[in-house]
Amino acid sequence: MEREDIQLLASLLSAELERQHKAELAPKWQHGTIVFKPGDPSLKQHELTMERFMHKVVLMRDSLRVLEQQINANKNLELGEKIKLQGYITKIYGSMTSFNFMFAEDEDAFVGSTSEK
Repeated sequence: MEREDIQLLASLLSAELERQHKAELAPKWQHGTIVFKPGDPSLKQHELTMERFMHKVVLMRDSLRVLEQQINANKNLELGEKIKLQGYITKIYGSMTSFNFMFAEDEDAFVGSTSEK
């Protein structure tokens, strides 16, 4: 791949990630704060705005999506390897569903494995 092609691809991926970062925090959580309070009262607690925490969650979600696309597009991986790696990603998405309460829109949320009946 030529250097110009790589730069174009990087620019397109960056633009796509920027677009995906637009997930909105559910209104009831806007301007909220998360407080991490250690069990040891002599230690300082840590506070994080809900917006900042949401930003971190969305970055993880978007990075997982890019990883998933790269795995699926990789011509050097055997089908079995792709399926195995996709299984790990699906498990991660399943764990991340714990944060779905934060999203204003259902389509922005994480989806773990589902079974169709």
